Order: sequence, then C-alpha cells, then structure tokens
Amino acid sequence: MGEAMKHVHASIPRRAWLAGLLLAGLGLGGSGPAMAVYKCVGADGKVTYTDSPCVGASQISRVETPPPLTAREQAAADERSARLINQARVLEYRQTLEAADRQRRYEAERQAERQAEMIAQRQAELELERERERLVVIRPVPIVPRRPPAPVQPRPPRPEVQERQVQMRGYPFR
Repeated sequence: MGEAMKHVHASIPRRAWLAGLLLAGLGLGGSGPAMAVYKCVGADGKVTYTDSPCVGASQISRVETPPPLTAREQAAADERSARLINQARVLEYRQTLEAADRQRRYEAERQAERQAEMIAQRQAELELERERERLVVIRPVPIVPRRPPAPVQPRPPRPEVQERQVQMRGYPFR
C-alpha cells in the first residue's frame, strides 16, 4: 500500500472504513447499468448509438434507459425467456414434422400420378395393338395387262354325245 493509504487506513477505524467501501461499491454498482445512451443522427442519415456525446454536426438525442432489474425480476425474465425459447423450439419441430408430412404426401401423389399415366399409356398401347389386329390389310395388287383371249372356234358336236342323250323323265321337285 502507498504511504497515503497507510495513513488513511490507520486514522479511520476498520469498521467505518469497510462501511465506506461498501457504500462506495453500492453507489458505483447502481449507477453502472443506468449509463447514459446517446442517439446520434449524422448528416447522411446514419444512426449511431453511443455512451458518449455525439461529435460533429450530428443531431443528438438522449435515450432513456430503464433502471436495472432486481434479482427477482431478472429470474422471472429468465424463466419467461426459457419458456418462450422452448415454445419456439416445439413450434419449429412441429413445423418440421408438418413439412416432412407434406413432402411425403406430395411425393406419394406424384408417384400415384406417374403410375396412373403408365397404366393409361399401356392401355392405349394394348388398344392400338388390338385395333391393328382387327384391321384387314389390303395390299394393292399390281395390274398386269392381259392378253386378249383367243377367238373361240365353234366345234361340231360329237356324235357319241348325241347318242347318249336320254330324255329325262319328270322328276318330282318340291
């Protein structure tokens, strides 16, 4: 300790010195969080927050800060914060599950549509194949010019044929 401090320490009773130190500590501790905050708006419109007064041609305005929280208020705020964070996580988890479920349903619908398209295409192919089987294919026949027929010469009847001709009797037709 310095010489002046030894002198102060020796001249003040120990309890009074501790009480003064405690009061000074409380006084400094209470004023710490309630520091002044300044809002500076520059000529270009840029906003800056600082703990010291603004410099230059800035517009200065003091921002009032609330007093520090008590231990009970801080504990309640921490509890509320933890509860809100937990609720947000639960909500995010539910949204993730719902998104996964939507994706599964979407993929199942697309798969069903693809299967329906494949079935419809196969049915159309089968119908076309059946239609082709039913059709009679007419192939063009080449036209070949024919020779004119030779003239027919009448022949005299043969004699044996004439002898054989028998007169027919009446035959009952119904």
